[in-house]
Amino acid sequence: MANLESHIAWRYLFSKKGHNAINIVSGISAAAVAVVTAAMICVLSVMNGFGALVEKMFSEFDAELLVVPAEGQTLRTDTLPIASLYAREDIEAISMQLEQTALIRYKDHQLPARVMGVDSLFTRTAHIDSIITDGFYSVWDGAFDRAVLGRGLAAQIGINAHFTGALHLYAPERTGKINMLRPDLSLRHEHAFIAGTFAVNQIEYDDQLMLVSLPLAQRLFEYDEHTASALRIQPKSTLKIEDLKLKISKTLGDGYKVLDRYEQQADFFRILRIEKFLTILLLVFILLIASFNIIGSLSMLMIDKRDDIRILSDLGADEPTIRRIFLLEGWFISSLGTLTGLVIGVLLCLGQQHFGWLTLGNGNEYIISAYPVLVQASDILLVAIIVLALGWIAAWYPSHKLQLALLLLPLFVLPACRYNTPSERRVFPETYTLAYEEIYGHYYDSTAAVVALDLYSDGITLDENHRIKGTGFNLYLSDIFVPDSLLVPGTYRTDTTATPFTFLPGRDFEGMPNGIYILDIQEDKVESIQVVDSGAFEYRNDSLLFTLYYRNNGGGVSTYQASFTGTLIPWPKQ
Repeated sequence: MANLESHIAWRYLFSKKGHNAINIVSGISAAAVAVVTAAMICVLSVMNGFGALVEKMFSEFDAELLVVPAEGQTLRTDTLPIASLYAREDIEAISMQLEQTALIRYKDHQLPARVMGVDSLFTRTAHIDSIITDGFYSVWDGAFDRAVLGRGLAAQIGINAHFTGALHLYAPERTGKINMLRPDLSLRHEHAFIAGTFAVNQIEYDDQLMLVSLPLAQRLFEYDEHTASALRIQPKSTLKIEDLKLKISKTLGDGYKVLDRYEQQADFFRILRIEKFLTILLLVFILLIASFNIIGSLSMLMIDKRDDIRILSDLGADEPTIRRIFLLEGWFISSLGTLTGLVIGVLLCLGQQHFGWLTLGNGNEYIISAYPVLVQASDILLVAIIVLALGWIAAWYPSHKLQLALLLLPLFVLPACRYNTPSERRVFPETYTLAYEEIYGHYYDSTAAVVALDLYSDGITLDENHRIKGTGFNLYLSDIFVPDSLLVPGTYRTDTTATPFTFLPGRDFEGMPNGIYILDIQEDKVESIQVVDSGAFEYRNDSLLFTLYYRNNGGGVSTYQASFTGTLIPWPKQ
């Protein structure tokens, strides 16, 4: 049954509809989903590209792992458990750094800066040579202390790598008392000569940081040789960096924190994740609006296929089966748009990555010339799940909320052009030999139930699945009001004073069409349908007598009388 539902839904997707507008709306629905899906892929990939670019910039300077004290500003390297790290075989190098704020002065220019003292192993934990923009990297040349400044910091203080004057560094004494008369005497003073400048292209590095030798920083900030603010760790392999991080954390205990590169820049990556989340949320909202096209398309299709719904019901399809057909139809529209959008989005991103269609500007204003993109499989999966889920919801609403009305409303709301009117030479039968009573339940109010009559003439049989076989006529009368749940003896006349009810016992017809129709069955298929305008029937002693009125091909009104004698058979529920 599931294969049949999928097959019918798939045929509905590509078959010609009764109204061309349905094809247009369906195409617009799939196109809207495709456009939003492609936009989600492109936007997320661009954000990934910028994130990867900045991450690469940080990775040139930041250590793979950084050990910092859980409390306070410094740690000692000559005591356990720090000393045990130097004996680990999975660590290639451990570099000490001591970083605090100091005042730097060059001639008449002075400003505060972050002074970081590093040892000789610093170059094994950072790719410093790759970010040198002027001069060279050196913090000690064997005779003099040297300094490497961020490019922005050097510009602010008015110096470059070719200047020979000394840089003066000042920091307050940690242990002495401040001389209130001469506070300048309470400052520790060191000097160094500039060797070069570097650029990470991040303000917190380029405009604020200055690298000096570790001994100079220890003298300036009044610490001994075993004191540092952090340990930079370079593992022998970065493939199992998380495992090494956990092992080191376990070894050091709660007194220390081990930070990877993402945690060292936690604020930046947290903002990036928030921006990505808000972007997804905004695009999902746009997708939600686009999904209304699916609701409209599916609703129109259900109206267009109302005759098919009735035929499927006569052939034995229950309501859940019919609902699933249109649910799958709506989801197929969404899936088609999703697949198309994913392909377009990935191709656009790959094209941008290879050809750089969208540029950031002219000249050297930016560190890259074109928008960076990075397509991640996780983003493709996330977008696919979100779009398909919203598509399923958009298809679920009309298929579940509107299907009951489509099944129960009279057939007169169908466009008359959907069926050929039977020829006048085709004579309707005077008697019917088989009659079913279909019980719908209390759909309109709590005081009465709704049933329908389904009658078949000679030549028509139903197989074990209640599918129509043979050649003959099917008379169907829908929405008959009864006091309980079964047809009771009495006279039933068409009446629209309580629209949409088609029959109410004892009330007169007031000129509106009702839900009565006659199907002409030719070799198991519906050849044509005659819609009946009005009429009445009487139910007495296991017999039914019908008097029905319909408009003939000449524009006049024809009278049709028919009868049935026998037992009404309850229509089986699937």
